Amino acid sequence: MTFALAQVVGPADSDLRVARERMGSALNAVDVPKATGRPTVPDPTRLPQPATTGPDIARMAEIYRQAPPSSAPGKDVPELMVFVSFSLPKETLQRIVSQAEKSGAVLVLRGLHGNSLTRMGEEIARLVGDRKVTAIIHPPAFKQFKVHQVPALVLARSGQASKVGEDGCAPGSSFIRVDGDVTQDYALDLIERQAPVWAEVARRYAARLSGSRP
Repeated sequence: MTFALAQVVGPADSDLRVARERMGSALNAVDVPKATGRPTVPDPTRLPQPATTGPDIARMAEIYRQAPPSSAPGKDVPELMVFVSFSLPKETLQRIVSQAEKSGAVLVLRGLHGNSLTRMGEEIARLVGDRKVTAIIHPPAFKQFKVHQVPALVLARSGQASKVGEDGCAPGSSFIRVDGDVTQDYALDLIERQAPVWAEVARRYAARLSGSRP
């Protein structure tokens, strides 16, 4: 487990929606080479319909295909993300999803599972199930927040983090990251104890996670 300062390296439905829209705006600020195009959430019209109730993938896609009007450019709002991969153990992924539903964290993946849009949609639906969790595909975010291994928990100030430099990275003061297969509550507690400037934000998300905040 690696604790990395950026310099070196259940809420209400309405709250979840607004937070996810703001993070979509921050992530969409990352430029992608024209040759590859901007990665996005799988096209919902081409995804198979899961047998059981799953996440509203169409709604997820619409949120991240365009800059939401409620996201004011430069507005510095703390956001929580967990970077994951389907290569992680099933138990780890299930724990991350379960905690993300409580904390409101957005799950970020690097690319398509098995290079298949259809398979990716099936895997996301199977993983998330009927839980209120958003998962997005955004490879540039890994560089933006200097994520080199998964899982990794990132707290970012969306306004500052959207000001990506020529190297594709967000300013060092705009985020903090904890690498390693640890629980969100452990990572947030670590941030609170070792990074005073992020302590209040970490406490806020920890409260959501524990259920002590409505």
